[in-house]
Amino acid sequence: MSAPDQSPVPRGRRVYGADIGIILLDTDLPRPVGDLANARTLGFPVHYAPTTGAPVRQVVEQAADGLLDDFLATGRWLLDLGARALATSCGFLAIYQRELASALPAPVATSSLLQIPLVLRLLQPDERVAVLTINGSTLSPAHFEGVGVTGRQRERVQVIGLEHTDHLYPVIVGRHGPLDVERARAEVVDVCRRAVSGTPEIGAFVFECTNLPPYAQSVRDATGRPVWDAVTLVRWLREGVSS
Repeated sequence: MSAPDQSPVPRGRRVYGADIGIILLDTDLPRPVGDLANARTLGFPVHYAPTTGAPVRQVVEQAADGLLDDFLATGRWLLDLGARALATSCGFLAIYQRELASALPAPVATSSLLQIPLVLRLLQPDERVAVLTINGSTLSPAHFEGVGVTGRQRERVQVIGLEHTDHLYPVIVGRHGPLDVERARAEVVDVCRRAVSGTPEIGAFVFECTNLPPYAQSVRDATGRPVWDAVTLVRWLREGVSS
């Protein structure tokens, strides 16, 4: 067994051992293992902080209008707690990527959509990235512009929404009942399988919603396409700042 580290420990952090802070929305929705806000998902400690007065519906369906200052306050609190980098629990906060990254003195990754330019570079020129989102009707050009996906890149992105699902959307956005994980998995897999069948040029998926990673492996198995999501983003983020 190696000897414990005896080097001096510097001051400056309220809590030690967690490098990532995650800005949560104001919600009590179910979080199975795999969800970004389940503390057992990532395999390393993180700081979590809810943003009071920031409900899911306002963020997803109203472009998080009027909530920037609230998210900034949560981000500052997490940094004061000891976080070295920040992420959020909703991909729709891509709309505030520039503002949060500019105002907070640490790396900020608001959305899994930040991975789109990189994933496009990995694919053949005629292939597309399918963005699976909790609501395709409200994921706007402003969200893509926030994470730098514009022009030719945007033309290679296909948005696939889950707002018409019978179970998952009402649970996540409408706050209806408990989450049946297997029923949600079946809905997600069915939507992705039909998307690939209708558009064979889909070369990969990026899951917008931080509630979707529990189903990523099932989608990989069902479609044969790679999947990137909020969990892959936060693991990458942590590698760059871990001490």
